[in-house]
Amino acid sequence: MQHHRILALGVAGLILAACGPGTASKGEPAPAPTKAPAPPPAESKPPSPAPAAPVGPGQLDADLVRAAGTAQGVEKIKVEVEKDGTVRYLSVYHQDAAAVPEPVRKQLDATYPGARVLRYETEHVVPHGRLHEIEVETADKQQCELSVKADGGVVYTECHIDAKALPEAVRAAFDKAYPGAAVKEVEKKTLTGAGDEYEIEFEAGGRLHELYFKPDGSVIRHELVVPAVIEVPA
Repeated sequence: MQHHRILALGVAGLILAACGPGTASKGEPAPAPTKAPAPPPAESKPPSPAPAAPVGPGQLDADLVRAAGTAQGVEKIKVEVEKDGTVRYLSVYHQDAAAVPEPVRKQLDATYPGARVLRYETEHVVPHGRLHEIEVETADKQQCELSVKADGGVVYTECHIDAKALPEAVRAAFDKAYPGAAVKEVEKKTLTGAGDEYEIEFEAGGRLHELYFKPDGSVIRHELVVPAVIEVPA
């Protein structure tokens, strides 16, 4: 009998170990289940920003745009651009003598005494900035232009010449590049402190071209003349 008592105690000990000390005793209520914490409220996303306004193509000289709308006898605006779209030259052609500074008028009288004014140009030219150009018929009936800074300093003079008066190197280079082209106009430009240049305006392939040469026949630049319409504020 003693052996049977020891065995029973051993079995009871195994059952307690298996259930563990925290096991609820028979007849006690089970603990209430714990609630999972509520998820945090979803963060509201900020509204998407409005698309940026398209960037404009650039800006012209504001004073010249204003002059185009206010000067007397405005004839046209001329714009010259580089391949990357940079504006290097902007000019307003007009008949407004009052827009020409007094030092410019004095320089005109000194350079071409007795000349008859045909038109004025107010310009912005890289790298000079603001310039005033006056196109005249000289006392000896030659058509010339004088480009002057506001203080009267001469940038260049330019006169029409006969194509036969071109340097041989320029004529040869042009004939080789555009044989048989119809020449419309030839000009010789003398820049203060920088020598001479030659401009040939001609038609080729149904388009109007301007080709600029150094006296040795090397090309300075080649431009196409494209008709355009520019609208300015009234």
